[in-house]
Amino acid sequence: MLDSVDYLKGRGHGVDVVDAPGDLAGQLSILGRVARYDLVVLQKKLFSPVQLRLMVRANRNIIYDLDDAVMFHEVERKEPITGKFFRRFTLAASLCRGVIAGNNYLAEFAVAARGSDDGVAVLPTPVDINAVKPKQYVATGKLVVGWMGTKGNLRNLDSISGPLSEVFKAFPDACLKVVSDAEPDIPGIPVEFKPWSAVDEAEDLRSFDIGLMPLDDNIWTRGKGGYKLLQYMTAGVPSVASPVGINRDIISDGENGFLAADNKGWANALTTLAADPVLRENIGRAGRDTVEKGYSLERYNEGLAGFLERFV
Repeated sequence: MLDSVDYLKGRGHGVDVVDAPGDLAGQLSILGRVARYDLVVLQKKLFSPVQLRLMVRANRNIIYDLDDAVMFHEVERKEPITGKFFRRFTLAASLCRGVIAGNNYLAEFAVAARGSDDGVAVLPTPVDINAVKPKQYVATGKLVVGWMGTKGNLRNLDSISGPLSEVFKAFPDACLKVVSDAEPDIPGIPVEFKPWSAVDEAEDLRSFDIGLMPLDDNIWTRGKGGYKLLQYMTAGVPSVASPVGINRDIISDGENGFLAADNKGWANALTTLAADPVLRENIGRAGRDTVEKGYSLERYNEGLAGFLERFV
């Protein structure tokens, strides 16, 4: 939502961005600040029941915003599931005036907690299409299969090492380019590692001929916003993704990308794209068009402002 601050200000709204305090003194002091605003948006953070009730008492006009399955943090952290985060989410969704959910999966939990879909908006995670221009489709002779993400998600590449090996055997000039904050270790796979940087991000995305988004299917991943996939598509990169969560909504299989549910599906999709540069270009252009029409920051800002202005 930080990318929306200037847009909201342009519509005549005063906007402050405040980091959620971690210490007790800061948590107590924020209650006074909450009371001064006409509308407060809580992003992702799940406050304790006592803190949340005090905040709602100080200001009834609070919106809860989430684009991850915060109610299942234990799964992300690989911890025993206690239900603590789920209970906090249920309380936040029920006490706040409204909820902004990053996808339909998250919205379903919000609706269940509230007992109604009133006050629940689905606003998918957007991409600034002006920040990433689409790639130029020029044959270079070297096929670059790319993945961009943080080191914590590198393990997802391991799950498709078999299909990748098949592709690189069939196309010996191809390589896997990984843009991350850590170098991957995938035995038998030719890897070109590039440290991630904000300055190079757009150009790195355009350097991919095929984008990868493998993902485990669980209650945490189903809540993800598909941002990596949308980044590839914004750059005009034809992509293959696991059919998990919002990926199913973003991709029309074979039209603006490919969905691969198992090793055979991954191998088929990657081989099909690797063998056909015209198909890669057509899929890439269709992907960019999908983002422009449904997942752009401009479209998101319009929906966000329209929803928030209902409460002020």
